[in-house]
Amino acid sequence: MKAAVFHGPRDIRMEDIPAPELADGDIMLRVRACGICGSDLHTYSHGMFEDLGVEAGQGRVMGHEFSGEVVEIKGESSDVKIGDRVVCVGMGGNTEYYKVPALMAPTLLKIPEGISFEEAATTEPLATSLHAVNLAAPAEGQTHVIMGAGIIGLGVLQILKAVHKVKTIVVDLSERRLALAEELGADVTINAAEEDAQEKVANLTGTVEISFMPGQSGMADTVYDCAGLPKTFNGTPVLEQALAMTRENGRIVMVAVYEKTAEIEYNLVVRKGITLLGSWAWSFDELIESSELIGTGTIDRKPLISHRFSLENAKEGYETQLSARDAVKVVLTP
Repeated sequence: MKAAVFHGPRDIRMEDIPAPELADGDIMLRVRACGICGSDLHTYSHGMFEDLGVEAGQGRVMGHEFSGEVVEIKGESSDVKIGDRVVCVGMGGNTEYYKVPALMAPTLLKIPEGISFEEAATTEPLATSLHAVNLAAPAEGQTHVIMGAGIIGLGVLQILKAVHKVKTIVVDLSERRLALAEELGADVTINAAEEDAQEKVANLTGTVEISFMPGQSGMADTVYDCAGLPKTFNGTPVLEQALAMTRENGRIVMVAVYEKTAEIEYNLVVRKGITLLGSWAWSFDELIESSELIGTGTIDRKPLISHRFSLENAKEGYETQLSARDAVKVVLTP
């Protein structure tokens, strides 16, 4: 079967690999759509998180947010049947066929009627966004700032607008992503390439002097760091900006991965009593809720799918996803 196999930074190749063999209780999926995740990009660009891929000869198969069709069941299964369309969150989805081990079979989620394979493949990243919002515990009337308008940041925006009554400010460097944020209901967008985001947020939220600390502090209730710190970035780290934007006893939810260490003013964390929350993945309940939000039409994921590539053109897909100014979510369609 065909698979996109990772061999090292910027080296991903279309190859034929052996099809998986099923044991009793295992399920075979025909993969129909697989999104390229930020963690996939960290692997593709720098060799980080290689364990998120599945060994395939001399390389690894990445991809962990995908959907497909049940084409074979070994033995009995009371949960799914041949032909069912399902969401899967295992590792190694950049391939034609995927084996769901019997132990993981109960985690398959059936795709709601009217939802495409591509939309369904965004369920996992939406669950990641939902987990971040749940950690923030929004309260009505608050102001929440989203730094980074990729698939996770825009997912945070969608959940805040669909479920909570808060004001939202979205910051990014890409006009395309900011235009999409406006389309999805952001109250304010800021292009950090053209404006000082920290200053603009302070103007929007108001400022206050913090005793024993220099300068003015913004008054945002929560800031989501959905940008992280790429190795090639040389400006002020998003986390440092977030510390200045957040009010006393506010929250910062760190969702993005850091490719290098950020230098920040830790005294701001201490003096302002800021709660720093690391947000990794999701709970199964959050995955189910995300599927329901998509299935009921409460959240529309179609606008976030910016590019589609065949498995044969996986390398082009990965290179396109690296272009944050142009791409939002790139989906491979085996």
